[in-house]
Amino acid sequence: MRQALDSTPMLYTAEATAKVFVESSDSPESLRRYFGERTIIIPVSANVKAGINLREIEDIRIKGKTLYVTLPDPVIEIESTKVDHAGIASSITGIRDSFSEAEIAELSKMGRDKIEDKLPELGLVEPAITQAEETIRGIASQLGLEVVFDVKTQYTPLELKNLVR
Repeated sequence: MRQALDSTPMLYTAEATAKVFVESSDSPESLRRYFGERTIIIPVSANVKAGINLREIEDIRIKGKTLYVTLPDPVIEIESTKVDHAGIASSITGIRDSFSEAEIAELSKMGRDKIEDKLPELGLVEPAITQAEETIRGIASQLGLEVVFDVKTQYTPLELKNLVR
């Protein structure tokens, strides 16, 4: 059974696209009064995947015709973060300069944090766990075994952030 699970190490089974907006105003009151104001809104999107690393299953036992499996926590990956440059909106008043590409790139990095905050809304953990269970059930049934799972299914927003790799 272990060999069958190790042949499919990372099982990504849930995927979503997350879109967030990074907003910034770098104009303290003293600058606004004399030089003007700068604000910007940057749309950032990313592909988010969730799955179970089957190689991380440590507790797997067979008693009679029953397979007992403790699934590891899911893994969440935020990949291909993109800035929608055409969707950037900014407002500059007075004699202030526009936002530079370097400033936009630096501000865009905050998009990943906002996407992590949005993880509970994406609902990727449950489908990832369910699909991993179905995959293991399929392997076990070929061996004539029933499966009993021990798995954590409820995660707080902070715990979800800790699942991101």
